[in-house]
Amino acid sequence: MTKTRIEPMIADWLAHHARTRAGHTACIDLGTGRRFTYLRFFERVTRLAGALGRHGVRRGDRVMVVARNSTDVYEIMFAAWRIGAVFMPVNWRLTPPELEEIARDGEPALVIADTEFVDSLPKNAAPLLSRRPGDETSEYERDIAKAAPALEFANADFDTMNTLLYTSGTTGKPKGVIGNWRMTTVMQLQAGVSAELNPDCLTLTAAPQFHTAGLNSFATALFHLGGTLAVMSAWDAETALRHLTDPALGVTHTLGVPTQFLLMSRLPAFASSRFPSLRMAAVGGAPPSQALLEICAAQGLPLTPGYGMTEVFGVTHMRADVALKRPGAVGWPAIYTEFRVADDAGRPVPQGEVGEIQIRSAGVTPGYWRQPGATAEAFVDGWLRSGDLGSLDESGLLYLVDRKKDMFISGGENVYPAEVENLMSSFPEVAQVAVIGVPDPKWGEVGLAVVVRRPGSAASEAELIERCWGRIATFKIPKAMTFTAALPLSAQGKVQKNELRRQYGR
Repeated sequence: MTKTRIEPMIADWLAHHARTRAGHTACIDLGTGRRFTYLRFFERVTRLAGALGRHGVRRGDRVMVVARNSTDVYEIMFAAWRIGAVFMPVNWRLTPPELEEIARDGEPALVIADTEFVDSLPKNAAPLLSRRPGDETSEYERDIAKAAPALEFANADFDTMNTLLYTSGTTGKPKGVIGNWRMTTVMQLQAGVSAELNPDCLTLTAAPQFHTAGLNSFATALFHLGGTLAVMSAWDAETALRHLTDPALGVTHTLGVPTQFLLMSRLPAFASSRFPSLRMAAVGGAPPSQALLEICAAQGLPLTPGYGMTEVFGVTHMRADVALKRPGAVGWPAIYTEFRVADDAGRPVPQGEVGEIQIRSAGVTPGYWRQPGATAEAFVDGWLRSGDLGSLDESGLLYLVDRKKDMFISGGENVYPAEVENLMSSFPEVAQVAVIGVPDPKWGEVGLAVVVRRPGSAASEAELIERCWGRIATFKIPKAMTFTAALPLSAQGKVQKNELRRQYGR
């Protein structure tokens, strides 16, 4: 058996900060009001690592976590890493059959779950450690209190697996994206440069921690630097706005999707809000509309678009002022990253033409867990195929067009729903909109707009379609529209186009 070599770049961050910044706040659990200094956080992590070992977790084993956002999630991640285990957070919104499928694939040695989700877990899949956030009498807290600390940090090299993040599985079998220490190290270095992080920064983490955005956005890099994380147990517009504007909390960095910032901007309190300490509000998932960029910038909330995915966290880098001048842009290559826009054969397309975004970086996943076929299909000549469509301008700035699977062809012309959605979301009567392609006997496919009207609006289908004329090409204009009270959203706040196609695909 080959012994894992020691890579000195993989350091025991928490031990370092517990010695040098012992009294500095490491994390704040906004759901329970708990605060932990680096010394206290380190002590909890080492004891939890000892408890994992007592539950039989060994090097390379997976620790499955089904829990709402909490500082506890980071404790579990660091505790697993401490003993060389693999951190495996899973979407708590999944159904019991979906959770069972992931557990069967990932084969965790231990499951840590909030008590509210225990009944949804597969029976006898693995030993279970239950958790109630902030409850000192829960199994989780009792284990931390009584366990002997694990004082040594496991040896590892850059190729050692440390995370397993499952994609949603909405298009087929869920895929476990392998994360390793090489990816983690690149992510730390990129964030420090792109976001200008330092030990005095504080990030507001609100995206789900089973998703790479919630788990890693500024957070992992800030732990590396000795900064502070404030974790929301669940996102809502009013609470998020209150935290971002709170001078006592002092949020310097945060991340969200366009829908979240849009909902926040429509709160009555937003018009008088100021953001005294905020340096970067990153926005991912889709490019924000020009109207949203301008509304937020006017209030001192400049949005900084970015682009990444579970398979590679940091792809682009740009400034908020550039985004205002170049709507639709998501950035130039982040440090340590290359990307290109290419056709299906991997041939780069000419400047300005639309093609698939393909990425090459040490921060790219080595592949999918136990799926060699899917891994092979995901790469072409060493470049990761993103499944997203984009184009490059003369400076190499990347513009995100749409998901490849969301594009549809109407009368022989490619239609990118995001372009239509950006236009319609600027209409004052429209709160939210999503466009999908639906079958049509004449044109093959046409656009259907699913619209949530703003309160008090009675705008008709004909009125909204008429508003599109002269602003986008005729073939892009939706041929039909339906109104709904709410769009189906994922836990990350993204519109679930698959669900819309199921409901309205005709």
